[in-house]
Amino acid sequence: MARSSSPKSSTARTAAAGAVLALGAVATVAPAAFAEPPTQAYAVINAPAQAYIPAGGPFAPNVSYSFADEGAEVPLPENAKLVIDASGLKGIATVQANNEQCTASGLVVTCEDNGNLHGPFEPYTVTPEAGAKPGTGGTVKYEVTADKATSDTAETKLTVGSPQVAVGKIQGRDGLKTGDTVSLPISVKNVGNLATERVDVWLNTGAPGLEFTSPKPKNCRFNDDWDHNTAVYCSFDVALEPGKSATFSTPLRAKVTDQALANWVKYSAKAVSADESRDPNGEVGTDAAITLRPFTGGEFEQGAEGMATYNADNHADFAARGGAIKRDKKDPTTGSVAFGLVNNGPAAAYRHDGKPLVYVDVTLPEGVTATWNRVDEEPDEDATGECLTYVSEGQTKPFEGGHSRYLCPEASTELPGSGQTYSLGVKIAKDAPKDAKGTVKLVPGPAGLDLRDTNTANDTAAITFEGASGSTGGGDSDSTGGSDENGSGGDSKDKDDAGTTGGSDSAGGSTGDDSSDGGSMALTGAAGISLIGGGAALALGLGAGAVVLSRRRATTGASTSA
Repeated sequence: MARSSSPKSSTARTAAAGAVLALGAVATVAPAAFAEPPTQAYAVINAPAQAYIPAGGPFAPNVSYSFADEGAEVPLPENAKLVIDASGLKGIATVQANNEQCTASGLVVTCEDNGNLHGPFEPYTVTPEAGAKPGTGGTVKYEVTADKATSDTAETKLTVGSPQVAVGKIQGRDGLKTGDTVSLPISVKNVGNLATERVDVWLNTGAPGLEFTSPKPKNCRFNDDWDHNTAVYCSFDVALEPGKSATFSTPLRAKVTDQALANWVKYSAKAVSADESRDPNGEVGTDAAITLRPFTGGEFEQGAEGMATYNADNHADFAARGGAIKRDKKDPTTGSVAFGLVNNGPAAAYRHDGKPLVYVDVTLPEGVTATWNRVDEEPDEDATGECLTYVSEGQTKPFEGGHSRYLCPEASTELPGSGQTYSLGVKIAKDAPKDAKGTVKLVPGPAGLDLRDTNTANDTAAITFEGASGSTGGGDSDSTGGSDENGSGGDSKDKDDAGTTGGSDSAGGSTGDDSSDGGSMALTGAAGISLIGGGAALALGLGAGAVVLSRRRATTGASTSA
C-alpha cells in the first residue's frame, strides 16, 4: 500500500483515513489487492516516508492508523496494537512514549488500542543523542495487528538535522496608480544544517487590486479564489547548502488595477523532501520555468514568512443607507427597521487584520428603542459581529434591548457595489411623534486603514416611520446628497456625540426636521471609533442572537430589508 511521502501529506492522509473508521461505510481508500470485497477489516498506517529530527529535539513524527472494510460490514477488529520499532536509530537517537496508550521499552514503543480503532496521535518522540552529527539517521518501522483484521506495515526514514529556509524581505510601495507594475523578488536562505532537496514558495495577494502578469512560469501555479484573491505556488528542485541564499531568476510581477487601495502580498517558503506532494491547485503557468539562482546580501525575515504592502492613490466611497420603520400590523407598537451601507468604489476595501472597515452609528427616532438584533439564516460570512449598545463616548457593551443608539461593525472586506444590511426589532411608544427621525451615520473603523473617502455628502442617512413625510415607503431610504438630519434625532440622553472624534458633530437635543450638515463626517481613517475596539471584540464572541447581516452584492438604488 502506498505511503505518505512527507509529514504534510501524511496529515492529509490521516484525515482521509479518519473518514473510513466506521466499518460498514463506503471506504475512500482501497488497496489494489481487494478486487472483491474483503472478508475482514484491514489496517491502514499513515506515516511520513521521510522526516527530519531538529537539532536538540524532541520531535514527534505524525503517525497514526485506522481500519476500513470497503463497505463489507465485517466484524469489528479486536485487540488492535501498534508497534514502533526504532532500533534503526541505536546510537543516534532515543525514543519515548508520547501518549497514554503507549509504553516504551528501549527503542521499541507499543501502543494498545483504546477501542476507537484509530490513532493514537503522535505516539512517540525522538531526541538526538549528544554528539549526533547532522545527516546521520536510521529507519523506524511500524506494524499494526489486530484480531479479525489484516495487519499493515510502514516505515519512516529519520535524519538528524534539517534544512530550514528564511525568506528575504520585500520592500512595499506607496503612491501606486492603476496600470503600474510591481516586482516581487522572492529570495530564500538556508538557515538549517542540512542541504535542501526542494524549496516550495507561496504568495497570496490577499485583496483585489493586484493581478499577476507575465511571466507566469510553468513551475508555478496561479489560483484565483472566490474572494478575488490570487494564490501562487512555485516549486524548485534545488540543493541549497546551509548558509547559502538564492533568489528567483526572474521575479514575478503584478499589475495594479482600479480596485487597488491598501493591498498586501503575503509570501512564504519551505524546505521539503524531494518526494513531497506538490500543491495541485490553480492553473500551471505557460512561460518558461524560472530557477533559484545564487544570491548574496539582502535582508531576511526571522522566519519563513513575510508580507509587503502596496498602497494605491485611490479611494473607497462608503455611503450610508437609511431605512423606514415598519410597524407590525397586529401590534403597531412593535416593528422592525433595516439600514446599512454600500461601497460605491472605485476601490475594494480590505483589511488584513480582520477588523471592521467602518461602524454604522444608528440613532433610532424619538420614542423608539430596539428589542432584538438577530442573525439572518444566511449571514454574511465576512460580517464582523453584532451591533453594540452605545453607552457613552468611547464606551460600548454587547447588544442589549431597550436602547435607542447602537454601533454596528461593518465587515473587514467590501467589494465595490457591495454593502451590508442590518435589521433591528423595535418597540414604539404610543406617543412617539409620527414624523420623528433617526439617523444612520458612518464613522471610521479602528486605526490601520484609510479609505480616503472625502465625500461627506453620503455619510449620513435618515431613519423614518413608514408612510411618514420624507419616508421612502416600504423600503429603506437611500442617502442622496447628504441627510436632512443633524446626526441626532434620538432620545436627548442618547444622542450626544455619536462616538466620533475629529468631526464637527451637531449639538445634541434637536429632533425633527432641523437641517444641519454637522452630523456628516468623511471616512478618512481617523481614530474616531478605535476606542470601542475592546467592546467590539467582546461582542464577537457572543453566540446570542446577532444582527441581520447580509452581504449586498452589486447593490443599486435603495437597499431593502433582509
